[in-house]
Amino acid sequence: MEAKAVSRTQEERTAEAKDRLREAALYLFSKDGYESTSLAAISLRAGFSRTLAQYHYADRSELALEILEDHILRDNHIALIDCPDDVSAEEAWEILKDHLEALKQYYGTLHGKSERDVWTTGGMAIHAAALTSGDGKLSARVEQLSREQVARIQRILTICQKEGFIDKDADARATAVFYVHSVWGLAQALFASPKAKSVITAAFEQFGLLLESLRTDAKE
Repeated sequence: MEAKAVSRTQEERTAEAKDRLREAALYLFSKDGYESTSLAAISLRAGFSRTLAQYHYADRSELALEILEDHILRDNHIALIDCPDDVSAEEAWEILKDHLEALKQYYGTLHGKSERDVWTTGGMAIHAAALTSGDGKLSARVEQLSREQVARIQRILTICQKEGFIDKDADARATAVFYVHSVWGLAQALFASPKAKSVITAAFEQFGLLLESLRTDAKE
């Protein structure tokens, strides 16, 4: 019984240390960028020795990967586009519209000095690094998560096409790819230029109108 108690305590300490390291990493990624942040700096920011982070993570990529998936799933509201099998075309379309609106509202309120802002900008710094740096581990994971998101959007569009709710000649796959990467581009632009919030918000709205143009009743 004593051995188990000690084991649980060690697990708790490990979990607490990792939480502190993740928080420190997000802060530094947000402040200094991914490429300029070292494991040693993260460890010191978390209040540990320079080498403590290396005990838990083999390298910076391993720590970043642990953060990345939560960032993408949460900030891209992936759960909202989990479309059930038995929905109608109208219901599927509403799921897509609700998702776009949630993204617009979410990203539009993330500027300032809140803790949530630091977590999101830090996560986006990792996401951007995955797209632009030579970190193969990050790039591969972002590509996989992007494919999964595209597949969900494509499924919604396909449901709508089968019932004639949107144009059957529309390329569901290409539209889904455009949707996912356009939203990401708008989010990145908003963080790069916070003062352009009204312009980016308008761009989200225009994107919504573009989607509406796919509806067959829009052509009547």
